[in-house]
Amino acid sequence: MRSVIIIIVLIIVALVAMVLGGWISFSDKDDSASMTIHKNEVKKDTEEAVQKGEDLMKDAAREGRKLIDKAEDEIDSEEPVEAEPDVKVEQPQALETPR
Repeated sequence: MRSVIIIIVLIIVALVAMVLGGWISFSDKDDSASMTIHKNEVKKDTEEAVQKGEDLMKDAAREGRKLIDKAEDEIDSEEPVEAEPDVKVEQPQALETPR
């Protein structure tokens, strides 16, 4: 029963959002009422959302590439760092689990 109520509420919220977005309109003529779905508006908004998503992905990839290049440049410009010796099995403190 609870899931049915949730589904009904979600449908109502979706319809209200579509009305506010201009995708659906209602009209009342004499003895009849009708609901109109504006397909062109839906298509236009969907295409805009897809384009904005693609632009966002391209911008994120570009910024990510800049960060990677910057990090690589910083690594290349630094003096070589001596690697720390590996932990040896004979070192008991390295094998103990902190409590």
